[in-house]
Amino acid sequence: MDKHLSAAGADWDAGPEAGEWLGPLLEEFSDLLGHAVPAGYEQYAIIPIPFSKEDPELQDISALESLVEELRIFTGEQTVHTGLWEGWGWLYNHGLNPRTAPGVAAYVAGGYDAGDAQGLPDWIAETRVERPNARPLQLPNRNYHLWSGPLDSVLALGHHDNFPSLIWPEDRSWFIGIPIYSAEMAIGADERVIQSILAAPSMRELSARRASRDEALPYVDDLD
Repeated sequence: MDKHLSAAGADWDAGPEAGEWLGPLLEEFSDLLGHAVPAGYEQYAIIPIPFSKEDPELQDISALESLVEELRIFTGEQTVHTGLWEGWGWLYNHGLNPRTAPGVAAYVAGGYDAGDAQGLPDWIAETRVERPNARPLQLPNRNYHLWSGPLDSVLALGHHDNFPSLIWPEDRSWFIGIPIYSAEMAIGADERVIQSILAAPSMRELSARRASRDEALPYVDDLD
């Protein structure tokens, strides 16, 4: 069990079963909202993701914190499922040493070589997350590691400021889709939930708005 997930009352899923309903309801791989959020919801909305004030190179994950908080009243105590793209460099394969495991290009660029005998300093290695010993959820062009826990566990692995891509409660009453490198979060839900989100001060501050499934979600690089 990962220590970050454990601290949030969550754990890796033993397999992809919780998310296998998604594939048939997603559009083909593209930049459209319909690829990020499954069909079948009454309404959809988009919430832009601002850049961090502390580090303008990073997106501000507090935007997701704010969205999750607005969904708390509609979610209650039920289990929430979260999917993380398998390709983030701070992840490392099950059973390997986080100090020497490959997949840390950002650290290598910073002067640390994960492949040498010494490896990464302990304080960096401790922030890495071991991939689960489980089959990932396979969706068009990308795979995801799943975990389940309370609503707050959505942000359990947010210490690297990379967003999870798939988030939904057990009853599937809402769904958040955040493709990797996307400049916006997308959500599908019924009219009551969407209206509440759009009316929330925290979401108005982020310029949340209604959207359709054929609307494109810009990538961060598109904003340059």
